[in-house]
Amino acid sequence: MKKDKFTILWLTIAIISFSSYEVVSKTVIESIDATQLTFIRYLTGGIFLLPFALVELKKRQQNITGKDILSMIALGILNVAISMNFIQIGYQYTNANLAAVIISANPIIVALISAIILKESLSFKKMLGLTVGILGVLIALGGAGNISRPHVMTGIVLHVIGMVAFSFYTVFGKKTSQKLGSSAMTAFTDLFGALAVLPLVLMKGVHPFSFDLASIWVQMLYICIGNTGIAFYLYFKALETLDTSLGAMSFLLKPLLASIIAAVFIGEPISTPLFVGILFVSLGIYLVLMSTKLKKQYKRISAES
Repeated sequence: MKKDKFTILWLTIAIISFSSYEVVSKTVIESIDATQLTFIRYLTGGIFLLPFALVELKKRQQNITGKDILSMIALGILNVAISMNFIQIGYQYTNANLAAVIISANPIIVALISAIILKESLSFKKMLGLTVGILGVLIALGGAGNISRPHVMTGIVLHVIGMVAFSFYTVFGKKTSQKLGSSAMTAFTDLFGALAVLPLVLMKGVHPFSFDLASIWVQMLYICIGNTGIAFYLYFKALETLDTSLGAMSFLLKPLLASIIAAVFIGEPISTPLFVGILFVSLGIYLVLMSTKLKKQYKRISAES
């Protein structure tokens, strides 16, 4: 019983951390370049997770082949250099709560991509979930305010691209995750992805490790170690003893939690369209998850936004 209590506690801490990322990220965008932050975040998080990854590989008695390395390099580029980099840049243009709604809708896109690429069947419940979820995103966008303004639309487009890229990462990463384990895949793809982002940082003329750390050291410690390192570890730790579907369903809380955190700490209002959109997106994700055969792929869903 004690073990079960701690398992729920680990999962709760992880989900709250994932839900707070958009808000914490908004507080550092004036002090550090967005692409630079993506590089530091995933380099630090990957290094932190590496010992746990090596332990997992040893338990599985699994060796990493050249093909695995190439696969994880590609996945790292897709997840970090494209998805998380675009999402991070997008935070400069949109509210944290709207970003959370868009990014959290990615299981719906995963179901659609899986149907096309993996030939997964589209049941009535899954089709209903896709429709309801997409409708929820549109409702939330309708409550964004001044959506026609160029910078707002730029942020929305960046978040959508990032979310879709992460959906492809989820689908293509299925075999690698099953073979090496989710902790190992996360650590190595984070590291390879960080290295892929480094040239983008240098192309901007930004020194990778030069920024005003004194003013944002608490947020950076939280983002790099707490959110990208510890939270991921606790999430995977909880999923070792929890039912997979329960772990997958837990991130349904993210858009609502992120909106509440944003309202409390940075004063972003929760408009009626945004709230209704959150409910629709959550219902859509619920319907998709209850009908899909890919539940195991959602262990890592809340993170990257």
